[in-house]
Amino acid sequence: MYSISLLEEAIKCIYKYPQLPIPLIDYGFIYNLVCSKPRDVSLPLILEVEPSVKSKDSAAERPKKAHRVSYHSRSSSMSDEESEPEEETKYRWNSPRLMILCEDGDINCALHYLVESLHDPFACNAVATLLLQESLLEEFVDRLKDRLEPLSSQISSHPVYVKTLERLEQLQARTIVGNPKTVPANATPIMVFDLSQRYLGDGPTGAITLHTFRTMKDAIDLQAKEPLNFTSVSIWNEKLGAAYELVARFSPLIFLLNCFYVDLSNISLAFVCNLNTAKIVDGYHYESLTFREKRKAVVHPVGTIWGNLAREGLPLH
Repeated sequence: MYSISLLEEAIKCIYKYPQLPIPLIDYGFIYNLVCSKPRDVSLPLILEVEPSVKSKDSAAERPKKAHRVSYHSRSSSMSDEESEPEEETKYRWNSPRLMILCEDGDINCALHYLVESLHDPFACNAVATLLLQESLLEEFVDRLKDRLEPLSSQISSHPVYVKTLERLEQLQARTIVGNPKTVPANATPIMVFDLSQRYLGDGPTGAITLHTFRTMKDAIDLQAKEPLNFTSVSIWNEKLGAAYELVARFSPLIFLLNCFYVDLSNISLAFVCNLNTAKIVDGYHYESLTFREKRKAVVHPVGTIWGNLAREGLPLH
C-alpha cells in the first residue's frame, strides 16, 4: 500500500478541517523575545581606594608613608601615636535604571524584572528607583512581599549593604522587606518609600527607592527631583502616547517601553551618528530620534503597536 508522508497527511488535515488563522500576536511573541542574562550576582564597582591614616599627630607631622615591618614585630614596633593606614573604598553605580509602572502597564512583567533587581541590586542596569502609579500601590505591595527571598551572602555581607541597613535604621524609613519568617532582617531585599538614593549613601546602596505618582506630570516632577543620573528608563505603559510623553520630557537618553533586556547594538550606530531612524529587529521596534534637540533611543516590542491597533479596531496593515 502506498504510504504518504506526514507532511502530506498534515496538508490533507488542514483542507479537511479548516481552522482559524494563526494569530499574529500571541503571548510568546510579546513576552518571550530573545534575551539573556548572567545568573551570578554582581558586586558594587570600585571607584577608588583612598588610604587614610588615623593618628594623634597633626597632618603636618604625620609621615607620608608608614614604615613597613614584619608581621611578628608590627605590634611591638608601633608607637601609641601611630597606626597602620586604613583603606576607604568608594563605589560607583553600574548603569542605574529608572523603572516607571503605570496603571495601564503589565504589572506581571514589571514585577518579574523588578524582583530580579531587588535580589541582584548591584548588577548593571539594575533598577535603582521605581515610580509607581498610586492606584497600583496596594496590589503591588501585596504581590511583591511573597516574591522576596534571602539575598546572596555576597551581597548581604558586603559593606555597602550593611551600611545601608544602618542608615535605614537611623532614618526610621518606611520599607518593604521580606517575610521575617523566611527572610532574615540582615539579608532581605529592600524597597524604601519616599526617599531618594542620596539619603542612603554616596554611591550604590543595595536598595530600591519607591515613589508614587497620580498623573504623568507628577512622574515628570519626581524624576526631575531625583539626583541620580539614570543611564536608562524602563516604562511599563501600553498607551504608547503617554509613554512617549515621558520620553520627551525625561533627561535620560535610553528608553525601553514594555521591555527590560534589549540588545541596543541594533540602534547604537544611528544614535552615535545623530541620525533619525527606525527599524524592526527580532520582534523589537528600534528608534533613534530627537526631542528638544536631544538625541534619544527608544525600543519597544512590535506587538505593542499591533496590540494597540487591534484594540482600536484599525487594520493591521
